[in-house]
Amino acid sequence: MQKILQITDIHLQADPTEKLQGAVIEQRWLCVLAHIQAHHLDADLLMLTGDLVHHSGPVAYQRLTRHLDELGLPAVWIPGNHDNVEEMSLYGSVALNRDTVDLGGWRVVLLDSTAAPDGRGSGSLSSSEIQRLRNELDRQEDKHLLLVLHHNPLALGSVWQDAIALQNADQLWPLLKNNTHVRGIIFGHVHQQWTLNHKGVALFSSPAVAPQYKARCSDVTLEDDPALTGPAYRVYHLQPDGNIMAETVRPVDSVAP
Repeated sequence: MQKILQITDIHLQADPTEKLQGAVIEQRWLCVLAHIQAHHLDADLLMLTGDLVHHSGPVAYQRLTRHLDELGLPAVWIPGNHDNVEEMSLYGSVALNRDTVDLGGWRVVLLDSTAAPDGRGSGSLSSSEIQRLRNELDRQEDKHLLLVLHHNPLALGSVWQDAIALQNADQLWPLLKNNTHVRGIIFGHVHQQWTLNHKGVALFSSPAVAPQYKARCSDVTLEDDPALTGPAYRVYHLQPDGNIMAETVRPVDSVAP
């Protein structure tokens, strides 16, 4: 059994004292890191699933990679709509910028969904990413596949978030039809916990490090349930039989929203 962690939507600021939506992001980020340090250093992989910084430039990526080095877990990252892909390539290690990771009987396929942005937050899988995924699916190796991307690949019933979801999901889902190797999809972007099943594929998302959004709303609405406002991350156990167990972790000593 493989154990992986998902941290998503950190939105690190260039100035660690600066607030975003009323929260000091640095405090929330360090809270999550401290909890992982105390409880999950046995993880096989840490995945950061986009919106790692908030248009914050090299200084934020450099601080982020320093924190990851100090944590010491094997890690990978993918971009979100607030990230700069070129800066991630420049300031991240070769290991961080991997696009596949093999873990026992599983292969994690990391996808960049930031192509064709509309300026509002949506994104797409580029033609080259679609082809890369097609190649992975055609391998027919005896491995379970876990796909990881930033944008949600299906509507979640929140009008404003569904408008900025993966714009070419209609190209993704036909590729997965009748492919028994794809056992799950993990995404970020929505700042909410989801556990779903669509067309026979399990889907999961984690709450954010940054402030959370309330689900199923017409407009941008910050989460106001005290039990859900703090920073969070998710732990996944990849079973040998292809099943995925998921747990959301909300650090007990989480900072105020």
